[in-house]
Amino acid sequence: MNMRSFASRTLGTGLGALSLWAGPSALAGEIRVDGGDCAPTVHLTARDAPLSDVLKRLAKSLDFQLSFESDSDPLVSIDTVRPPIDLLSRLAPLENVSIAKAQNPRCPQRERIVKIWVLPKGQGSPLRAAITADAARQAREADEQTRQTQAGIDLILSSHGVPTTPGGSADSN
Repeated sequence: MNMRSFASRTLGTGLGALSLWAGPSALAGEIRVDGGDCAPTVHLTARDAPLSDVLKRLAKSLDFQLSFESDSDPLVSIDTVRPPIDLLSRLAPLENVSIAKAQNPRCPQRERIVKIWVLPKGQGSPLRAAITADAARQAREADEQTRQTQAGIDLILSSHGVPTTPGGSADSN
């Protein structure tokens, strides 16, 4: 074997090993956005990219303002096609995100995102607190409706001479 062929093989093997080792990390941080403007959906591909970078790329592609003040900046890996608003809720489900949207003057049948705020989590998401308060109110209303229904049943039963127990059901005597 001559020296030239040995050098070529060694160099080829070294470059092959280097590409295998560096290949996956070369894709890390990749962000691609297709669609936007009047398109009903956006195709977002991101691999191990910080959420702030993904949102910056979306802001540039979809022409909205971004205010990123989160305490964390998680890495995002996603490949999806969705409407912009749905995409953002899927992208940062654990973040405290607020979205301002308006009618799109270029596309009268569609809304566009005007601004996104990613805020520090603080004492909890205001949206979660509102949902929790609303759920508690609905549970109280359901309990009151059940109580009123049972009172009506007891009234009808007692008017027909069927005795009821204090718990609200007919005696089985």
